[in-house]
Amino acid sequence: MYYRTDMAAELHELRVKEYSKEHKGEPDGIFYEKTCRGGVDVCTVKVTNENGEKLLGKPLGSYITVNVGRLWEADARRFGKCADVISSLIKELSDTDGAVLAVGMGNRYVTADALGPCAVKHIISTHHISGKGVLQSSGLGDLSSLAPGVLSQTGIEAVRLIKAAVASVRPSLVIIIDALAAAAVETLSTSVQITDAGISPGSGVGNDRGEISSRVLGVPVVAVGVPTVVDAAAFIKNGTEEDVKRLRGCYFCPKDSDRSVGELARLIGYSINRVCHKGLSYEDMAYI
Repeated sequence: MYYRTDMAAELHELRVKEYSKEHKGEPDGIFYEKTCRGGVDVCTVKVTNENGEKLLGKPLGSYITVNVGRLWEADARRFGKCADVISSLIKELSDTDGAVLAVGMGNRYVTADALGPCAVKHIISTHHISGKGVLQSSGLGDLSSLAPGVLSQTGIEAVRLIKAAVASVRPSLVIIIDALAAAAVETLSTSVQITDAGISPGSGVGNDRGEISSRVLGVPVVAVGVPTVVDAAAFIKNGTEEDVKRLRGCYFCPKDSDRSVGELARLIGYSINRVCHKGLSYEDMAYI
């Protein structure tokens, strides 16, 4: 049974289960680990060689899934814990203290695809004052943001706009924010995936717009995504290939996706702020 998912943890469960039918142990080229950080469950999948790439269908890199739960129903304490974990993981993958460019991918007018543009609204951009000597004393970093929209809105591929922004800002790190597709309803809006392998916008719903990665942009890239839709084919457990074909291209999102996407966008925006603006609390961010 074939269905799309951008979540490396889901792919690992599926492919390794198949692998274990004929082999023993973890396959070569894939590292898997589950941990708990600050009361938040974290799953790490690393693709380390070509064999791992072929088995998982993912490029070389680390894929870290943070289980944030139904955050839109949680309290501020849980929100803060999750934001702390996400910001610390972004720092670990990027290892940079320089300028950061945050890019919110997607269509702001489609709820399930609006994660990126909504997250950018919560980002405190400071690049325009970075040369005026006020950032260090105030605990702020050099952060800029961009919401390039989609091709049908601008007539320009997002990667071209991002390249232009990188040439202008010259960041040490680019953080890409994008909505993802999942294979399980339980994963929808309850997990955040962080990876240093870049992304292919639209690939989750079969509309691949090309790779956005460190290889393409020439600077380190960390992608942060949340699954907001699930492939309809994933609901068919014992159907035929013809059943799957009828559902191919169909995706579902939860009825309260406006609430969940809004809160997850705020979480990612605040997490990116914390990466750069070490002197700001989450309460400060809410007022700026």
